[in-house]
Amino acid sequence: MPTHPLGVRERALTTESTRRAWARYVSTGMIADSLLREPVLRAWERAHELGVNPKAAKPEGLSVLDTERLVAQQHALITAARPFMGFLSWAVGLERHAIVLGDPHAVILSSLGDAERAAGPGALMSEEVCGSNGLGTPLATGGYAEVMGPEHFISGFHIFTCQGIPIRDAKGEVAGALGTAVLRPTASSRLRDMLRCAAHGIEAELLLRQLESDIREVMAAPGDEQALRVLREEVDRLRASSREGLRMAARQATVSRFEYALRLLQLAEETAQDIRHRVLVWRTLASLKEGQRRPVALTELVRALLGLLREEALRQRVELVPGEQEPVNVEADVLVLSRQLLHAALQSLALAGPGGAVRIDVRLVSHLVEGKATFHPLPAPEHAQVAPLPRSVTSPALRPGEEREPLIWHLPTLETAPGEARPASGLV
Repeated sequence: MPTHPLGVRERALTTESTRRAWARYVSTGMIADSLLREPVLRAWERAHELGVNPKAAKPEGLSVLDTERLVAQQHALITAARPFMGFLSWAVGLERHAIVLGDPHAVILSSLGDAERAAGPGALMSEEVCGSNGLGTPLATGGYAEVMGPEHFISGFHIFTCQGIPIRDAKGEVAGALGTAVLRPTASSRLRDMLRCAAHGIEAELLLRQLESDIREVMAAPGDEQALRVLREEVDRLRASSREGLRMAARQATVSRFEYALRLLQLAEETAQDIRHRVLVWRTLASLKEGQRRPVALTELVRALLGLLREEALRQRVELVPGEQEPVNVEADVLVLSRQLLHAALQSLALAGPGGAVRIDVRLVSHLVEGKATFHPLPAPEHAQVAPLPRSVTSPALRPGEEREPLIWHLPTLETAPGEARPASGLV
């Protein structure tokens, strides 16, 4: 079960002190910085400078006509996000909640869950309007944010614990944000990892759609220099770690434009296949689907997971460093094991912080007959006050010759994305 980065006592103290800080601000206009978490303090300072009303009961909103126009303009983003929003809502279960998708300006485009208790499409959730909140703050800071109860600047949101994360488009620009709101803080802990998975999955969907659009343009006119240039730039960017683009460039002068277009289309389709696989992986990890216990090559599974997380590590400016990588086979549900590894990795990235590193060891604990993957957060020297504890995931190990069926080592994917068979009500 995912845990909150603060302990129970620290979390209670944070909520109590934040209530005092909010009451003091409302009565005096002064922000008590010693009573607030650092990211909340900065958000409140921004809200104060912008003149946000802390006593507002709910956010402002667009007109019905303007909301309809905006939703039509953002159809691609809404469509890409819809299945992932369904996964998040399913995970919350019977808890009162709202899953919301916002545009780059923190205007809600789509909502799922208890719509009567949370802002719906057209609501303005930017910090300029609402102060700290689960959509506006991630967009203001460019990264994941969590806002608990009275940490919200306006009183109308004090009953919620919210978390949100920006979504980037095929060009790496912010396309919007995905957020959750729950009434019970404990319900938010199970969503933290899923929210990151969902955001990455939506981004992969947007990448795939852009690439497929570029491919269609080149196929319609293989000699169109503009279409070829756009597709070439897209493929080179998506395969930046590959030398194939450079090799292709060297061959370009010796082949006809038509042959070049055919080669470029082939490379683009291979890239699209990679992204389709990435979408399936993120969809699976964002779901609560479980499988069967099977022999799993733990070392190879960890390596595949690290490949998937490299983009997240780059965003957080943390280096992933492979340590001891002993070949270890275990017996586990690969779906559950993958999520446990993902949770440990994400916790370690957060603990390492910008400029830090995470070393990953995989080894066999012989006396316990266990396979163990350990993630060691290594903060940058200027940020290291206390060495964070490592995060480990263990599973019963298989002795040589015990594999009765083929080993699973790849990240799990599903032919039918989890949750698609269940209609999700309330999507806009």
